Amino acid sequence: MQTSSSIGKSFIGININVAGLDEVKTDLIQAMSPATRQEALKIGAQAALIAIKGYYTTTGRANWINTTLPTHGPGRKLTDWWKLVESGWNVGRVTSQTATISNASTGFAHKVTGGVITAKRKKFLTIPLHPTAHGINARDYSQRISPLFAAKGVLARKEEDGSITPIYSLRKSVNQKPWPTALPPEQTYVNVFIDSAVDHILSTLQ
Repeated sequence: MQTSSSIGKSFIGININVAGLDEVKTDLIQAMSPATRQEALKIGAQAALIAIKGYYTTTGRANWINTTLPTHGPGRKLTDWWKLVESGWNVGRVTSQTATISNASTGFAHKVTGGVITAKRKKFLTIPLHPTAHGINARDYSQRISPLFAAKGVLARKEEDGSITPIYSLRKSVNQKPWPTALPPEQTYVNVFIDSAVDHILSTLQ
C-alpha cells in the first residue's frame, strides 16, 4: 500500500509509506540508517507537498463547481474557498518509514468523506437555495442583504413586487456524497516523494 488517508472530524491526512513503492529505490532508502531515512523522507514530503498544492493550483475553482446547484447564477459572490484548501496542506509527522501530509481547512474533511450533517446547535440547517446566499449564513443575510422570514420549510425574502423568493431551505439533516476529485491522484505526489528522497540520499553519498 503506497498511501492511505487518516481522517478526523476536521482534518485529512495523506500517509505515504515507503513500503510498496519502487523496489529499487525503496531498498536504497531502507539500507540507510534510521536518521538518514527520516531526513530523506522529510525532503520527499516537502516535494510531495509542493506537488499536492500544485494539483489544487492547476484544477483551481473549477474542481469544486457543481452547476446543478441552485446557488449558481446572478448575485453569487465567490468565497475563494478552494484557495484555503490549497494553502491548508502541511507536512506533519515524518518517521524513518512514513510521512504524513495533512489539511485541516474548514469543511474539507467532509468534502473528502461525505456523510450526514445534522442540525445540532439550532433546530434546522439552513441550506442555500439562491445565488446571493452562497457563502453567507442566514443570520448575516437577513441583517446585511434582506430580511428573511420562515415559510413552508424555507427562509424567504419579499421582493419589491410582492413576490416571495426562497433563499434557504430548512432541513433537519442533509446527506452529502464525497467529492470525487477532492484529493489528488496518488501519481500526483508519490513519485515526486520517493525520487526526492532518493536524490537526497545519493547526494549524501557523493
